[in-house]
Amino acid sequence: MYRPAGYDDSDEDELDDFGYFCSSYSEKKENTAFMPMPVEDDDTLLYNAVLDGNLEETKRIMKQNEFLRSGKELRQGWPALFYACYEAKVAIVKYFVQEEHMDVNREYDLQTALMIACSSTQASECVYQIVRLLLDYGAIIGMLDLYGRSPLMFACKEGHVEVVKEIVAESSLLSVDNEGNTALFHAVNNNRLEVVKVLLRAGAQTHAVNKQGYTPRQCAMNNNFLDIAELFPPEAKPFEIPYNYLCYRSYRNFIHGVEDKDPPGYYPDLGLMLYGMNSEAKLRIFVEPGLNLVDFLTLTDEKLRELGLKYPIERKRILLGLYDFHRQKWSKNSLWTMEKERVLDFYDILEALGNMLKHLTVMHASLLYTKQLTESHNAKCFVSAEQCTDLNQQLIELRASVNELQDRIKTIHKLSASKPVLLVMPSNKDQRAYAKMMKCGILLIVGGFVMYRKLMR
Repeated sequence: MYRPAGYDDSDEDELDDFGYFCSSYSEKKENTAFMPMPVEDDDTLLYNAVLDGNLEETKRIMKQNEFLRSGKELRQGWPALFYACYEAKVAIVKYFVQEEHMDVNREYDLQTALMIACSSTQASECVYQIVRLLLDYGAIIGMLDLYGRSPLMFACKEGHVEVVKEIVAESSLLSVDNEGNTALFHAVNNNRLEVVKVLLRAGAQTHAVNKQGYTPRQCAMNNNFLDIAELFPPEAKPFEIPYNYLCYRSYRNFIHGVEDKDPPGYYPDLGLMLYGMNSEAKLRIFVEPGLNLVDFLTLTDEKLRELGLKYPIERKRILLGLYDFHRQKWSKNSLWTMEKERVLDFYDILEALGNMLKHLTVMHASLLYTKQLTESHNAKCFVSAEQCTDLNQQLIELRASVNELQDRIKTIHKLSASKPVLLVMPSNKDQRAYAKMMKCGILLIVGGFVMYRKLMR
């Protein structure tokens, strides 16, 4: 081996793999022997004591560390109470809540000690004792974690039958997590036969559908849990959402309805609006009778009850969403816009007219919705002169917006070139459809003005 100038093989220092000088192995070994061993802190000592179930060591550490006695989380992650609950150390949990008076409802990342105890993989007998102890000291059963999971869902997943029997009466069987799964789904997907029996006797819904589109029975069949599948009543033919409620398949969905003479139904918008109202699971109720967007935007409490929404909270959620939707002011910025000096082809014209037709449809639905709200009231009794002036001013602005819309349509018609790029010449059938669409738009505008004037009188 070649050495730098001034060094030979007798030198104790040598080059390491990266070209730096380093001491000999014997010197390293000698120095290492005198390195002090790391001292464990109280967090680590308490963490190990809880995992080992060493109650005396736990008490000793807690008495000498005021910070740990306050119930703060350890350096390892959870608070000490959480580790004791998850490992099912009954004596230590009892010491924490009885002598140290730790708050059993203290949250950490939206988790509570009861959730941690129900999610424990230890023996169900020990888990039940801890759950019973936490409940005696005021643990709240109905709390949810970051993913919408409740203590009941955790207990069902791990198969703690006695725990499920203890808390099922005070838990919501209709509560769903972020994946649309109820407690029954968690029990079925983890093959917890006895837990499923308890939930069914408690009245869990068997026809609920999660976000994957499966019922509890279908989940059992998919996982080949036949003994669980036999507990559910046989299902009728599974409901399939028609394609026209799922997406727009072609430009005709923006121009025509089922027949060429029918206006568009805008069916896919129903699912989007229900999702915004946190009621996407109720889509089937509106799909089966074939409601279109106008029908949906003009729903009343009585109509929702007729469709099958029997719980007031479900109807109020949708009605509030509709009210907030119709309160939004219409803006011309929502219309289809075109670039200056752009050559338009036939599909651009269809896109622009389809966009305008949808806006007219929504405005028409808003007028009908407003008429329904006000037809039971006498406008002369509660509308002041100042309000009438304001309404007239809004009517003038609406007329100005319509005139601007007409000017925009005329501008689109004027834009042309001798040989436009991607020019698609419309057929006679398309020209007739275009004429029908224009007539429909004009009729909607005129009808909207008439209804609006009637409301203002």
